[in-house]
Amino acid sequence: MITCFYALGGINYKNGVITTCPRQANQLVFANETILPSNIFNHKNFLSLRRRLYQNVWPSGCDTCENMEKVGANSMRHDFVLDDDDTFCHHVKGHNRERTLPKLLDCYDQNTQTVSNYGLRHLEFRFSTACNLACLHCSKVYSSGWSKKLQKYEPDDEVIRNDLRQLLGTEHRHGPNDRNEMSLTTKDALMIVEDLNENFPNLEYIDFAGGELLFQKQFFPTLENLALHPNAKNIKISFHTNFNADFSVSRLCELLKPFQSSTMIISVDAGRTFYSYFRHGGTWDKLKDNIKEFKKLNDYTVVDVSCTTSIYQMLDIYDVFDSFLELDCNFDASLVQTPKYLDPTLLFFDYKKETLIDLDKTRDMLKKSKSRYVNKHRGAMFWFDYIVDYVTKFKPKYREFNRWLVYRRKSDEIWNQNFNDYFENYQIEDDELVRVR
Repeated sequence: MITCFYALGGINYKNGVITTCPRQANQLVFANETILPSNIFNHKNFLSLRRRLYQNVWPSGCDTCENMEKVGANSMRHDFVLDDDDTFCHHVKGHNRERTLPKLLDCYDQNTQTVSNYGLRHLEFRFSTACNLACLHCSKVYSSGWSKKLQKYEPDDEVIRNDLRQLLGTEHRHGPNDRNEMSLTTKDALMIVEDLNENFPNLEYIDFAGGELLFQKQFFPTLENLALHPNAKNIKISFHTNFNADFSVSRLCELLKPFQSSTMIISVDAGRTFYSYFRHGGTWDKLKDNIKEFKKLNDYTVVDVSCTTSIYQMLDIYDVFDSFLELDCNFDASLVQTPKYLDPTLLFFDYKKETLIDLDKTRDMLKKSKSRYVNKHRGAMFWFDYIVDYVTKFKPKYREFNRWLVYRRKSDEIWNQNFNDYFENYQIEDDELVRVR
């Protein structure tokens, strides 16, 4: 059996569909069918996925985790692992064991593949695509900022030939007829919360992702009503944000108090030199000011700054980590594995030696840093090693690198910005990437 905490104990709301986790690519339940957890948790497609895992066979939508594990890398499935007494343990310090009984595996019926309501432990919300930024690794499926950029855009033959899925509007889509969108209204979200409060007593982890939550009206009422859950004092809240929107910092702090713990993962994704290029619409100074104000009012929420790592981050990985240290927060990282033309390994094709030198320089900087966030549990050094482990195990493909060159040029034109104004180690010369220092 391939054991997966999310497959047994998770529900994840995506762009008009509901699955088990962020990595699960198959459309298990459509939101126009039902949005209620009571109707979703043991839906026939959830049962089918669990059956495949029980038979020790990877389901097709689990291919991201499967491919990472094939080369010895840690996948999202390893967020939770079984210990000797069949208890799922979480990697985060202080959250290392299930805190409620019955244990998740005891809620699971291997014959029917059903899990009792006591087994729902993890839920992730996405309300809508509303977002104040248009970031280069994103798509219009997750960002209204992207939709605005592409509103009058007509892909040309070069974009079509290179299958630049973000610019074609096909990224995160399941075919030409897939028009599903994240569209949970406040009323919808509160219906879901009411169902959770009444029927799922052991809910333990609730994550929120975007669009941009602090740009959306659903977030605060949802938090307010989740505080009424009978297990609220044991619930861990986490949410992703660019933290570059206009919102009430004091109100956010107030709404996070009722829960056992809260973690805010700020998608920073770029160093100070190219932040406004990669996260178009945001500024480094506003990010710093918002973090400073939040930390003045709140000493009970963990603040992580996250590096979503694509080829862009690898172009100046030193600046990314050096800039993150300036923010004086915990660290986090993830990898851009789709679309393939943004994969962080691509720089190794032409500039492997130079990239390895950059990585060594960054490691030396972290070793010499006096920041308390470098060597703490899953701190900066851990996530740096996580990135290095990935980029040195997977082989880049020349076609994908060329696709990125086209994507860079086309996105610069649409975004009305210039790569060469933001990057110092590399420049674009005659449509090619050139190392300049």
